[in-house]
Amino acid sequence: MVAFYLLSCLLGMSRSIADEQGRKKLSVKLHKQLVPVRNADHKIVAHKSAYFGTIFVGGPVPQEFSVVFDTGSGHVVLPSSECSSPTCLIHRRYSRQESSSSRDIDYNGQLIKEGDARDAITIAFGTGEVSGEFVEDKICLPQPDDEDSILEGSPKVASNDCVDMRVVAATEMTQEPFQSFSFDGVLGLGLDGLALAPEFSFFSRMVKQGQLGAPEFAVFLAEHEDDESEITFGGYNPAHLQGDITWTPVAMPELGHWQVEVLGVRIGNVKVPWCNSTDKCRAVVDTGTSLLAAPKDFQPEFQELLGTEIPKGQNTCKGQILTKNLLEFDLAGGFTVSLAVEDLAHAPLDIQANSSESSRTMCVPAIMPLGLPEPLGPNLFILGEPVLRKYYTLYNWERKEIGFGRVPPMSPQLESTLLV
Repeated sequence: MVAFYLLSCLLGMSRSIADEQGRKKLSVKLHKQLVPVRNADHKIVAHKSAYFGTIFVGGPVPQEFSVVFDTGSGHVVLPSSECSSPTCLIHRRYSRQESSSSRDIDYNGQLIKEGDARDAITIAFGTGEVSGEFVEDKICLPQPDDEDSILEGSPKVASNDCVDMRVVAATEMTQEPFQSFSFDGVLGLGLDGLALAPEFSFFSRMVKQGQLGAPEFAVFLAEHEDDESEITFGGYNPAHLQGDITWTPVAMPELGHWQVEVLGVRIGNVKVPWCNSTDKCRAVVDTGTSLLAAPKDFQPEFQELLGTEIPKGQNTCKGQILTKNLLEFDLAGGFTVSLAVEDLAHAPLDIQANSSESSRTMCVPAIMPLGLPEPLGPNLFILGEPVLRKYYTLYNWERKEIGFGRVPPMSPQLESTLLV
């Protein structure tokens, strides 16, 4: 979820693997949820999806939350017990009063006394926003299976897998996307430029703590629900990788986004004219976005080139034979991201080239139009879950690079299960 923020003043489960130096890799399992998207006739035409995992906050009895590990934002955001809106009430809410390790703070970490004016923040995501206040507390990953040092009062959390950091306790949350999905909050994994300060960045704090095997994390989003998705901190899981990793430098890292330069785009092996040496393009690799997004100036034509004409009156793409065109992004660093049209969610759309022609019904891929001003836009793509389900991605914090690797083919056992 590509995020922006506004600061204001108001009154009032996992596995652990040790490397040769004894430092660790921590893997957290991710769960997938699908939410249907309906048309005007209330028929399901597509699905939105989210992958989320478990964290624990505070103590002595840690509070459990499910969060999206989001490379497109920079803060940890949790519903607050002070939020009483319908959106907050359907989720678990963070209670500062129940955590002896919590502190009310301003954004700069200064302790707030009772009755003092408080800083507050509004964070706008791609499909919603939250407003909240600041607290400082410890964020913990689930207990590794082989961990002996457990926090008092909890059999689930390892004491040395916690970081002290600043958190946004949300007092307001919009209905979308937070009411549609069952996850409670967001754990931002964007670079420091997306956070108010490094003390708000979960992974920055983990790297500074110095216990990880490497200053990087890796994301594996399984194509099928019968396979396990996971995020690994401190390295990567070789089981999710086939062949080598190709590293691509992060473009404009000071902006905070994990974005790469796009050297060219091809559809069906034909280069499109939009991304070239004059009109340069970039792409944000975003684990919090369920779709592919394209610059709004050429998104309609981009979508139509990837579409397939279907019989007029059809109101579903299910069962239609789609074009076999490949969509390819050539990235700086020498890696090419390739997507078959079948890898994208599709929906029927009536298209009319001009007033003299009759409309055609096209089965078009769900590509979100994106209109952002400079310096991030305007020629910006978002490589969301369709790309992340096809490639294993690694994010190196110190070198400011993204690694891309191919995932192994489906195991015979899983393929047999899916066929049954």
